[in-house]
Amino acid sequence: MNCPMESHNPEMLVAYAAGQLNQEALAAFEKHLSGCPACSATAADQMAVWQALDVWEAPSVPSDFDRRLYSRIGAEQRLTWWERLARPFHPLMLRRILPLTATAALLLMAGLILERPAAVAPATKGAESVRAEQVERTLDDLELLGQFSAARPGTQEYRDAM
Repeated sequence: MNCPMESHNPEMLVAYAAGQLNQEALAAFEKHLSGCPACSATAADQMAVWQALDVWEAPSVPSDFDRRLYSRIGAEQRLTWWERLARPFHPLMLRRILPLTATAALLLMAGLILERPAAVAPATKGAESVRAEQVERTLDDLELLGQFSAARPGTQEYRDAM
């Protein structure tokens, strides 16, 4: 007999544990189990599962199960699309989801801010020269205005005020 574990044939082990093997296959498999520790361990595990399933009893169904089931199905069909969409956001769920969402949003914003700091424009010499040129032009204009006021007679007091 080929080893079910080596030939990847677990159906033989399950059939043995379920008691579904005929007498001939059962005798051959039990002979194999005596010499194969891997199969005997797996068969023992399967037997334990089958024994536990034999002992387990399903809980009884309440007598009004069908009525309650159909009333829930009817209530589900009467819901509007908006109610179906909003149901996952039930207030109890909001108490858990809203703080987590807000925390995730804050972490994302902080990450974006730290990843891209504000760009600082480097100081250029052009900006300083423009200011110096503006001051120079203004002084030239004031000198020109002073020359006009000096050329007019009787405007001495205006020239002194400057």
